[in-house]
Amino acid sequence: MNDSAYPTKRWAILGIAWGGFFAVAMAWYVMPTLQPDILELYGVTAAQFRTALTLPFLVAGILAIPGGIVADRIGIRRAATLGLGIAGVGFLLRSQVGGFWSLLTPMLLVGVGMGLTMPNLPKLVSVWFPPDETGLATGIYNTGLMGGLSTGLIIAPFLPGWSTGNLLLGGVVLVLAIAFFAIVRDSPPGDELPKTPMIEGIQRAVKSRNTWIASFALFAGLTGMVAIQGELPVGLFELYDIPTATGGQIASLITYASVVGALTIPGFATRRDRRKTMLVVASVGFGVVMFPVWLTGNVTVLFVGTAIAGYLAGGALPIIMEVPTWLPRLESDPVESQHVGAASGLMTSLMNVGGFVGLPFIIGPIIDLQGYTVAFGVAMVIFAFQGILGLLFTFPEITEPAGSQ
Repeated sequence: MNDSAYPTKRWAILGIAWGGFFAVAMAWYVMPTLQPDILELYGVTAAQFRTALTLPFLVAGILAIPGGIVADRIGIRRAATLGLGIAGVGFLLRSQVGGFWSLLTPMLLVGVGMGLTMPNLPKLVSVWFPPDETGLATGIYNTGLMGGLSTGLIIAPFLPGWSTGNLLLGGVVLVLAIAFFAIVRDSPPGDELPKTPMIEGIQRAVKSRNTWIASFALFAGLTGMVAIQGELPVGLFELYDIPTATGGQIASLITYASVVGALTIPGFATRRDRRKTMLVVASVGFGVVMFPVWLTGNVTVLFVGTAIAGYLAGGALPIIMEVPTWLPRLESDPVESQHVGAASGLMTSLMNVGGFVGLPFIIGPIIDLQGYTVAFGVAMVIFAFQGILGLLFTFPEITEPAGSQ
């Protein structure tokens, strides 16, 4: 199709998908800023808290591949609506305070919801947007995740109590699930994708070299970043006596600035055909800026430097997450349009597994043994590795937008 064949409704569809992604991330990430309160409220240890915080990543990682296959089979609309609905129920149940399991079980449901929702977003972009807009659209929906995480960190101290706050947050997610079902369609009229046999999509995805490169790059990126964001507020308090509310604001700047990076860096990289270069700059540059800023312990420097580092970090994820949208344009790649959900599922799976293992199994133990400075340094090196892997991508040629001549 040329650009005129893509309905303008695509922007409304992207907007409601963004809203659902934003709401889930926001409701989820009220937890790091409230860590001291939650430890007391539930009577859990710091290690148990880290497990509960990162459990959605593990569950989504396990379910992302079947979630992508389900999307290829039953459609984006039904699969993602179901995912948002399950996540919303998880947040509602989180309002019931008890012991460790009363925190862990709702977060398990959030992970189930993410596993059904996240693989659908690249496929949504691939079928509703022309090739010259997929980079921008991918950057936009990724700002939903980034902005939601940041907003959760900031609004946490202002919630009207833990139980009431979770009821409100869960209600917002459920309303957006209903809106998603009402507004979103699987594909533009007249361009319906063929239903794919459930095993065919994943068979194509596992044969795709680019899909595997993207998957391991996302694993590295989330392994490093989730650990940094999850512990930064508490780390600033423990080492520099900076209040956790202020630490949450500083940590939020990583993702708020990432929003700007996601909307500018990938587009620049695509226009200049410098996607590999910019992926390395964004991934490595984050740690190059952030580590010295952390060492200062100065609140002003932390606010300014974290924003700069976050801007750079924001450019990496959309470049990698765009991979499924352009795989069908590569003659050498086995993934076709109807298999994008499975490819997205494989990528999302490893990405979320990285988000889970990074904090409780890699960075958390380093914090306990060596302290925050060594641990954050290791996390930043892991995050940078995604850029090195990105050098192995085979990108399609840049095509001129229809009507540009």
